Amino acid sequence: MYYWVMLALAVLAEVISTVSMKYAISNSPWLGYLVMAVMISFSFYAFSRAVVHIPLAVSYAVWEGLGLFLIGVVGVLFFGEYLSVGEMLAIALMMFGLLLVTFDKGAKPKDEADEADEADEADEADEAIEIAAKVAL
Repeated sequence: MYYWVMLALAVLAEVISTVSMKYAISNSPWLGYLVMAVMISFSFYAFSRAVVHIPLAVSYAVWEGLGLFLIGVVGVLFFGEYLSVGEMLAIALMMFGLLLVTFDKGAKPKDEADEADEADEADEADEAIEIAAKVAL
């Protein structure tokens, strides 16, 4: 759970840093750039903690995909930006793909599957030896 929380914090920090870039251009450069530098640094730190346990492809997809979605929402709500129907559809498809990447369990990697099969075969062999020993007695 810790790693997913760190990934969520990385996404949130990335969104705040990107919004502060826009704020720096339009209002207060020093405050905006300071917040941007601190938050993007924290975002990278939190992301580096998340990839310790979460696969890199999944964590990066969540980090960037969810970040883009939230930045789009913030742009519309707070900066009066406009998203066309095509752009909204593209974001929706991206979010659907993000869900597929994040929650797809897929097949076990070959090494794990082979190890599981070997363990099962070893257990069966041990059982056969025990049965043969009982029969011999």
